[in-house]
Amino acid sequence: MPPRPPITHFLCLPLITPTTRPQWAASLARFTAETTSPSTPPSLSLPPKAIRPAGAIHLTIGIMSLPTPERVAAALEYLQHLDVSSILRSIDARAPNTMRHVKFKGLRAMQAPEKTSSLYVAPAADAEAVLVPFCEMVKEKFVAADFMLAEGIERRVKMHATVVNTIYAREKGGGKRRWGRGSRKIDARGVLREWGEMEWAVGEVGRVAVCEMGVREVVLEGGEGLGWAYREVGGVDLFGGEGEEGEEGDGR
Repeated sequence: MPPRPPITHFLCLPLITPTTRPQWAASLARFTAETTSPSTPPSLSLPPKAIRPAGAIHLTIGIMSLPTPERVAAALEYLQHLDVSSILRSIDARAPNTMRHVKFKGLRAMQAPEKTSSLYVAPAADAEAVLVPFCEMVKEKFVAADFMLAEGIERRVKMHATVVNTIYAREKGGGKRRWGRGSRKIDARGVLREWGEMEWAVGEVGRVAVCEMGVREVVLEGGEGLGWAYREVGGVDLFGGEGEEGEEGDGR
């Protein structure tokens, strides 16, 4: 079996816009404060570095190996010529209206709640019913065009905005071992009970974008300080240029 090619980029639906950034930032700040305080009960506690920054919030469609500038440019050209607006409307003619006001509420575990490494927020059911088939259709086209890795193509796309991932949590002192002395799993049952009705943000899901792997420190839109985000290398609007634009700058 040939070795797995390096993962360099991913295709996603960015969730951070000028309207939603303050909502996600405020929600994550509250979540962080209440789950990482020294006074937080163990059943509600999380490793601080496992909580994702607002700029990293997105919905993944699929992962890609684009190791050269030419491959990146080819993938972006393919995306530019893909009529994502028509794909969206083919699922539901009212889909553009649904995508303009998507609510993100609650908290779910990626694995069994008592032993999970990731917690995520899903879009409201009406939006999820549109986004899942849309993302599956886009993913199939990118796989067929040889821009996206085919692994997991038989699995249904899961709409998940990751807010906790223990892979990013390291032991105090900067060692190489992960939080929990090598274990990436946490018992999240208490956290899920406490935050199961949390409303994180409401806003537009209006772009499909190619982003580089790896969160990095970037200048926020308008030069309003620094933040952490994935760098968007290109994207298209879901509404034919009529939607709210993503955040410009070194990392969108």
